[in-house]
Amino acid sequence: MDSVEQPLVHIDRRGSAVDEAVAFYERVYSSRDISIGRAAAEGFSWRYRLVGDDAVTVGTSSVAARRWGTIEPGDDYVLAWASAPGIRLDTASSDPVEMQPGVPVMYPAGRAFAFDAVPTAQHVIRFDRAFLESVAAARQGDLPAPLQFARQADPGALQRLKAVVSGAAGALLEPTTARDRRAALDTAVAEAVVLAFDAVPVPPSRLLDGGPATMRTAQEWMVANARRPITITDVSEAAGVAVRSLQASFRRHTGASPMHFLRQVRLHRVRAELAAADASTTTVAQVALGWGVGHLGRFSGTYAATFGEPPSATLRRRPGG
Repeated sequence: MDSVEQPLVHIDRRGSAVDEAVAFYERVYSSRDISIGRAAAEGFSWRYRLVGDDAVTVGTSSVAARRWGTIEPGDDYVLAWASAPGIRLDTASSDPVEMQPGVPVMYPAGRAFAFDAVPTAQHVIRFDRAFLESVAAARQGDLPAPLQFARQADPGALQRLKAVVSGAAGALLEPTTARDRRAALDTAVAEAVVLAFDAVPVPPSRLLDGGPATMRTAQEWMVANARRPITITDVSEAAGVAVRSLQASFRRHTGASPMHFLRQVRLHRVRAELAAADASTTTVAQVALGWGVGHLGRFSGTYAATFGEPPSATLRRRPGG
């Protein structure tokens, strides 16, 4: 049943003081050197609005003055587009990005970058890192990992992305949008971003910087054998480590158990297969059972909670459905 409870994130801040704006944007961008210059002719004002859940937030930022500074790498991936010319990203690099009105770009990921902007509005969609990485992993058939994005989006896929964002923006910006509806739109926008910017996981060796090699071995083994019936004992034996030690490593580095990781792998593999399947010749049960799902009713509930729609809806929405 739909829920109309407030989203997890709902920020609407505005003001007319430069110092207040500087302090606010330094918190937003984890920065210590945001600067705001001469105000526009009508006087200085600023507003920052953000609405969403723990997977995706959508917002707008407008500052009636030139601003510049450094944005530190955060935990989110950020898609942005400007309402008018005059915003430059990565200005300290040899090839800065000139944002064009209405053309989405990805913020540089995993590193700090400098920016310079004239008085104008910027629209942003922030993706939780783990959420977008899981969506990309389903498309690539790999483990979730930090993503690399094409600097220039594919033109056809970019038009598709703009259409998806345009269709979803109203509901995503509305605080009372039902959680299940919001989750479905989150996934649709994320999939369009992954396709438009050819988002791919970095090489596997960089997935778990600082994590134990046995945990990486366990993850790779579960991905390779996800179609088979697997127990925690099977995983620990494949990784060459005791069950308790393996569970402790997963808890410490991912906050979840090894079997939770396996369930997530299977969920995303099922979604990827349903997305490409022909509904006239394929059933949800066939795909789910093929990926080692043992309880279809429980699986359907978990799938809907994760992706905001039942698996049958994913299958019907695709070609042949």
